[in-house]
Amino acid sequence: MTEVFDGDTIEVSLPGGKLETVRYIGIDTPETHHPRKKIEELGREAWKANRDLVLHEWVRLETDIETRDRYGRLLAYVWFKEGEDAAMVNEVMVRKGYAMPFTFPPNTRYTDLFRKAFSKAREEGQGLWERASRRIYSPAQVWADLPYLVGSFVTLAFTVEKISESNRRFSLHPTEGNTSLVIYKSDSRLFDSIESFKGKTMEMVGKIISGFNGAEVVLADPVQIISIE
Repeated sequence: MTEVFDGDTIEVSLPGGKLETVRYIGIDTPETHHPRKKIEELGREAWKANRDLVLHEWVRLETDIETRDRYGRLLAYVWFKEGEDAAMVNEVMVRKGYAMPFTFPPNTRYTDLFRKAFSKAREEGQGLWERASRRIYSPAQVWADLPYLVGSFVTLAFTVEKISESNRRFSLHPTEGNTSLVIYKSDSRLFDSIESFKGKTMEMVGKIISGFNGAEVVLADPVQIISIE
């Protein structure tokens, strides 16, 4: 492994000397090199954690059904030696709280493993969970402070007033404030019923994103929900 770009992207030298940029499958870490975004919270920490695991180490690449993304990067599960055993970097980054599960069909071979790691990170208060525990916001407060909160992990107290649907996702809208929860349809099977959220008040953890219609927080896994009533 020759270079670490961020928490979920590396460069490797294949047998024969060819260099490949590899994007980890199934996870998403904070941005550090996006051309239109600032460095997000935990971005540097995720990069360092990834670097400490694999830089200048031998790794094994395991591909899934789709082998490249739209940027031409090789998509892989990346295995390395941890003591006497083999461990997967993708899973370790989630378990340390530096990444969230990011399901992108058809590459779903280890989705359940990543979700269990996410649950473990919550139990131990790792990474993003520790950051979010310090900040509890309402949707209106997120909207008011959006320029300062983009890329930050927060705990959001949210009452769902209505639900809208597009081709790719569901959007849960609050009683006040231009802040919505987003559930992508690729993750919707994890939730018993999207409609059941209507009228419910929940406390959940997520990263603040600036969307077209205001602030957004992606609800990718039920583990993000701390309470619901």
